[in-house]
Formats: sequence, structure tokens, C-alpha cells
Amino acid sequence: MGTSQKDILTKIMVLIMVFTSTVAGREMFTEQPTNLHKINNDYPYLTIATHNVGKIALTVTNFGVIGNAGYNIPDPITGYASPSLSYPQGYGLNYLSSSSLWVGAVAGPDTLVSAGNNIGWGDLNEYFPFPYPEGDIIFRSNNDPEAPEYEGAVSNQDFISTYYDTFTEFTGVDYFSGETHNPLGLKVIQRSYAWGYDYAEDFILFDYSIVNIGNKNLEDVYIGIYVDNDCGVDNTFSSHDDICGFLKSAPSQYIDGLVDTVDIAWAADNDADPNQAGNLQGIRSPTSVIGTKILRTPADSVHFTFNWWVSNFFETSINWGPRKQPTGQESVRTFLGVLGTPFTDADKYYVMSQNEFDYNQEFTMNDHSHLGWLPPPEEAAAIANGADIRYLLSCGPFDFKKGEVLPFTFAIVGGQDFYYQNFRINPFGYVNFRNPSDLALNTVWATWVYDNPGYDTDGDGFKGKYYIKIYDSIFDPNIGEWVASVAETLYYKGDGVPDFRGATPPPPPKFKLYPRITEMNTGEIEIRWNGRITETSLDQFSQRADFEGYRIYISISERDEDFVLVTSHDIENYDRWEYHHGFFRWELRGQPYDIRTLKAMYGENFNPLEYFDHDHIITVYNETLGDYEGFYFTRHDWNQSDYRDTTGIHKVYPDQPYPSTFDLDSAAMFYPDELTEEGELKYFEYRYVLRDLLISMPYYISVTTFDHGYPERQLSPQETSPTTNAIKELAQNSATIVEDNILDVYVYPNPYRVDANYDERFEGWEYPDRPKEYNRALNFGNLPHKCTIRIFSLDGDLIREIHHDKDPGDPMSSYEKWDMISRNTQYVVGGIYYYSVESRFGTQVGKFVIIR
Repeated sequence: MGTSQKDILTKIMVLIMVFTSTVAGREMFTEQPTNLHKINNDYPYLTIATHNVGKIALTVTNFGVIGNAGYNIPDPITGYASPSLSYPQGYGLNYLSSSSLWVGAVAGPDTLVSAGNNIGWGDLNEYFPFPYPEGDIIFRSNNDPEAPEYEGAVSNQDFISTYYDTFTEFTGVDYFSGETHNPLGLKVIQRSYAWGYDYAEDFILFDYSIVNIGNKNLEDVYIGIYVDNDCGVDNTFSSHDDICGFLKSAPSQYIDGLVDTVDIAWAADNDADPNQAGNLQGIRSPTSVIGTKILRTPADSVHFTFNWWVSNFFETSINWGPRKQPTGQESVRTFLGVLGTPFTDADKYYVMSQNEFDYNQEFTMNDHSHLGWLPPPEEAAAIANGADIRYLLSCGPFDFKKGEVLPFTFAIVGGQDFYYQNFRINPFGYVNFRNPSDLALNTVWATWVYDNPGYDTDGDGFKGKYYIKIYDSIFDPNIGEWVASVAETLYYKGDGVPDFRGATPPPPPKFKLYPRITEMNTGEIEIRWNGRITETSLDQFSQRADFEGYRIYISISERDEDFVLVTSHDIENYDRWEYHHGFFRWELRGQPYDIRTLKAMYGENFNPLEYFDHDHIITVYNETLGDYEGFYFTRHDWNQSDYRDTTGIHKVYPDQPYPSTFDLDSAAMFYPDELTEEGELKYFEYRYVLRDLLISMPYYISVTTFDHGYPERQLSPQETSPTTNAIKELAQNSATIVEDNILDVYVYPNPYRVDANYDERFEGWEYPDRPKEYNRALNFGNLPHKCTIRIFSLDGDLIREIHHDKDPGDPMSSYEKWDMISRNTQYVVGGIYYYSVESRFGTQVGKFVIIR
């Protein structure tokens, strides 16, 4: 949706702003929202949520729209404008204006379509939720088994909303038909799922349950997902140069020689916006592609269509889309005189039900008349090179009885490096190359997470489609044919029953931070956690406890890519390699073996590091095979598992034996010595200390967990994202420590030198990207959480008064910053100043010097 269309959308924005004005200040998904505005419960409660745990940051709503549709509704959690679809997130790139569900049906003499954001040209939304709280979006997450949002969670980030097409009093009059909305009588339950793991961070799954709550059966029903992308750099005129198409298949990246059926509609910028020199700008250029993949329809035997068109009211000759030649005596049907945008319900239903599958936009200049299409338009070259395109994926027809529920599932999938430069071909500039391999791979994974290959979900004995890869064969004289002697079964498709399940790392632990200042005036933060739940949880994909280790990360921002690995700790375990005589190769199979298991298998004195490659193997007689087998071992991860090394992640109770029971109630009754004062098992208590930290720099700290991986699926070890449980903390004495010990307030730097260039030294209180006149900072530490700071001149004049009032648990509870501006909004001069800090603990007085 381009900037030129915003005037046409004014009436939509006014309606949406009426409802969403209550959202900006609300902290969504908390048990007791702190800034909830009082709303009129007679009105639908319109709100949004943002998926942001993977590479895709995507806005979803409870009124039938995906993306922010240009409304710029604030994210209820951050208060900032919500990203429509940022990919990879954090780099100022957008790939979606809006997307919405369309449901069309024949209702008597009429053909009706209920839609969210219909076509982006002035028509109103037709789905609305109930008032608050029934209409609110529900949040669930499988990150923390003890959190209230864990029950029923499918992914790291579930959003569930319910809306209806029956709130006709709020839809207004259609801009083009002049008619009010005629509902079909639908209730829609929308579930969206996002994961932060490396194999699943490039897609989001949407699962709909569409319920006929009307008083009549619906006939010839079609369901579609409408998409308006607008790919490009944020806040630029990016809508008029998109291209789209449909990718049917791609070479398998897991099974040599096979071709994966992909079946995904895609859209991208037409050239990734090279600069004047013809070069791309790396990660900040729109080189990615975004696609939509339908995963489930209400029935298998339906028509499946892909249709695209260009929307342009200022040049109606470009408002065009591919269309088949009419048959018989029919004439070419136009939509208000154009072949592109379907404006009315009848137009939309026509597109959904025509059973046409369009060719890719880049082929618009080609004459497809011999295949039954209308000839290309005069503007074919311009359209093929990029335009303001929309597309629609549809399926149907269905009969939809009263009370019936129709399922509909699709995925939004991203692929990076769709555009790339090949300087070997043209070293002097940009060459337009496209590579859909990453989109294809991520689409395969989206399909696998939706329906796990090789997993019998419903217990009927069918695990899905598979391919038998033959490595060797022998001649069987009994049948006179060559038969496979060595083969491998590789599943590539599930059993048709949705799983919505992927391999997940163990849940990250809940940890606590204990900041302090050392005697050397450097900052430290101690990290403490208990790993009982983390280390004993079963992976929902393999149904095994596959905990491997912990990692500590630190950052000065919340962005995932800014987190830096500090240290790692993993259990001592080894991968066992065995020689497969049929395949003539060494293979890694199964899960890694921990050292206790290996010693039980091969003897207490067994050292796997003595058998480290195929020239140094251990030979074991296999009674089942009646032959000897050879193995060698390699470390799984680093085996950095010294529980006593206090410079790394270490156990608080290194001599504590393995627990007698994991049940805390039983332990409290029968084994109380195995529990900490907080009632947790001592065996799983860990500690790490971050040292030599800047005392004025707030840090984001995270403890992540990772698993073994899943070699049978060629799945690398999975790790939780550092952003999942990151905590912000300042490396200073907490207000609790200050108040318990009545510590002295201090000021730094003291003296403050105006010419010291503190911003260049990056000590945390002044920043290099700000003008110096707005960047001065004098810092107060060891403050009570609630106090008043007064700054006086040497003559006793009050220069500035600062009211410090923080929650005791706030990272900034014992810290305050003065910008060196007086209460008269003037820069202070050099000299000696006094300060007082007044609190319920008394008054402290000190002085500092400013040198200019």
C-alpha cells in the first residue's frame, strides 16, 4: 500500500483509532495491567500483538488483519510503532502492508465475501472481536513450564484471537459498492505460532478454525488468504516496485536427487534497491523474499488458485491482472472498468471461484494466448519490472453447514539472500540474480513442523511418505532380480495429521542477578539459577531428556545479534561413530553417550579420548550379530564441565550427590538435606560471576540452554534465544544492599572534566552518537530506592532538585544521572558544588568539582 493511497484510507484509520486509542498504554498479557484505560464495553476491543522471537517480526490483530496495514498502531508492550513484517528484524526492512482472511460463499441470489483488510483501497474491515476482556488476544508460550502461559502452549510465542463478521454496525458503508456489509455468519478463531530456534526462526504458522454460527447452510464456499506486501526499506515509497510469483518445487537440500514440492506464493522487491553504483548494502538492503504457503484446507479435493493483480487508481491502465479468455458467448468481466483490483464482494468471489492459476509477474510481457490467457497489456514491460501488486491464494468450493467448523492453515515464510551479486560476471556493477533456495528450505521446515515426517500422530500405523535410498544391492537367484542389500528409509512428509511441533531445546532457567561494586570500584553481577526443570524436561519431538548445557550472554541492547557469548558449560558426553559395512562409511547415529553410561558399558577405567578416530578404535564383540564391531568417539560440544572451576559456570554444591527424587514434596519429607533454603534441589544449583563491568552501563544478561541435537533428522543442537529471558541490570550495589548496609552515596566522575571526552572512552554514562551539549552526565551511586537529591552552589544556591523514586527491584534503583543542567535550564559553570541526599534513612552530604 503506497503513500499515495493514505488519503483514501482516512475513514478506515479514523475507525481504527477510535478503538485502538485504548491500546497504546496497556501492558498486554500481564495478570494485572498497570495502565489500562477504561473503555466502553459496548464496543469491540481492537488490539494487536507482535511476533518477535525469530527472524520475523510480525504484527497480528484480533480484527482479521495481519500486519499493521499502515495504521501505525503502537505495540501494547513496547509503546512503539508495531512492525508490519520486518525480516530479518531490526534492520529497517519491511515486507508486508497487510494480509487478511477472505471467506466467500453463495447466499441466495448474492455472492458474499467477508474479509479483514479487503483490498487496501478505502473499504472497511468486516471482522471484529468482542469487547474487553473477552475480545483480548490470548498469549501462550512453551518457554517456561512453570509460567501460567505454559498450559496449552504450542510454540515459543502463541497468539490466539477470536473475531466475527457479524458486527455490521461497525463496518460502515463500502466505499465502492455503496452498500453495508452483509455477513455470512462467521466466527473465526485465529492461532499464530512462532519459534526462535534456528530451523524455525524464518516462518510463522497460522491456524484458523472457521465456524458457521449463522442460521443457514452456506454453499460453494471459498477460503483465501489475501496479501499486499510492499517490500523495501521502512518509511520509503516501496509499494510500486514489487514482484511476485509461485514456486512449485526446488531441489531437495536433504535427499540427493529428489525434488521437494514447495508450492509457495512469494513476493519481493524487484531489484533489492542497489545504490547509484549498482551495489547492494548488505543486510540493510531488501534482498529477502516473503512467501505464503497453504498447509491445510477443509478438504483434499478442492481447487487451489493463485491470482495476482496491480492496484493503481491514478493509472487505471496498470490496474491489471492475468485473466483467462472467456469461453462461449461470455464477455470479459471487468471490475469497475479494470482487469485488476476486485472491488466488490461479487468481484472478490469471482476471483476466488474462477479456478485460474496465474503465471509469474515477471512473465507478463510473454504472450500466453495459446494457453488460453488474454494477451498482455500495453504496460506489460512496466508491470513485469515491478508494480504495486497484491495476490490471493484460494481454495474451494466447500459446503458449510450450520455449526460446522472448517480448518484452514498456512505459513508466512521468509528466505534470505534471494538477491545476490556476482562480481565474477560483472565486476563493475549489480547483476540481477535470484536464488529461492533459502525460501524453499524454510518452507520445507514449516511443512515439517506443521506435520512431522516419520511420526504417527493418530496411531493408525502410517508415519508419512518416505523415500528408500539404496546404497548397495545383490542379485537374488530365487527371483532372478537385483534387490537392495543396504538401504535407508528417509521420511519427507508427515501422516497428514497436524502436529505443530518442532524440536525444542530445554526450557531456559529462571535466574536471579545480584549486582555489587567491588573494593576496586569495578562492577560485578552474580548470576544464580536452579536447573532442575531445565535438565529433566523431555523434548516434545524426541520425547527424551536431551539437555546438553548452559551459556551466558551479555549485551548493551535488547537485539538478539548484539548478545555476546561470555562462557559455556556442557555435560561430559561423546558421540559414538560406527563403521557401516554396507554403506562403506563411518556414521554418527543416535544420541551422545555421557561418561557414566560409557563407563557402565566398557568398564570403569574406560577413557573415550583414547579412541578418537578410525585409526584408533575400540573393538567390541556383538553377540547378536556374532561379529566384532569397531567404534571411536568424539567430544559432543566442548565437554567444558568442571563443576568446581569458580571462574566459569560452576555448581554451588559441587559435592552434592545425584538427587534421590525429583519431586520436591517428597524430598522435603524424606531428603531435606538435599534441598536449599528456597526448597530447590542443591544438585542443580549453579552460579557464575560477571566481573570488571562498567558501573554506569546497564547490561542485558541471559542464561540460555541447548540440547544434543537430533542427528537422525540432520538437526543441529538447538539453543534458546538470549532475548527469551534477558534481564536488564546495572553493575552497582542494589538499593536493597544500600539500605541494609547504609552505604555512602558517591558521585562519579569526580572531578568532572568538560574536556575529558568521556563519550569516546565508552564508560557508559555518555554516548558517542549524541552532541556533547546534550550528553553531559554526573552520576550518583549507592542511592536508596526513594530519595531526593539536591545540588547547591558553594554559596548555597539551589541549582537542581532531583526526585529519585524507583522500585527496589529496578536495575536503576540505586543510580541516578544528572545532565548538568540547572533548574533554570542553563548549563552549570565550573566550580565546587555540594549535594545532599535525603531519604528515610537520613541525610548524606558530599561535594564534587566541575572543571571547564
